[in-house]
Amino acid sequence: MRGTLARAGRAALAPAMSLALFAGFPGESSAAIGVLTYTDSQGVEHRRENPPDGSCIFFESPAVKVGNGTGTDAVLYRDRDCTDFLVFVFKGTRLEFGGDRPQSIKFG
Repeated sequence: MRGTLARAGRAALAPAMSLALFAGFPGESSAAIGVLTYTDSQGVEHRRENPPDGSCIFFESPAVKVGNGTGTDAVLYRDRDCTDFLVFVFKGTRLEFGGDRPQSIKFG
């Protein structure tokens, strides 16, 4: 009887743990694993490792090049508040800009 209850308890716990691993634990923040790079109009390259998902990251000055060296797609914006959509920058890609230049990015 005792072995049956233990097996039933483990069987009930397995799906709950799978869900917790899939959804993440409360308070745990996720990040785009890899490196975000951008080059400003003065030619200075900036790097940010493992940028957070879902947070608006503004650039110190508008970017002329953006490299998404992470495993997560992102969105570039014309403003510093991540409200004026410019273009998607997919994982593993690099974009160059002439006219409209991005001023912020959001991953995830």
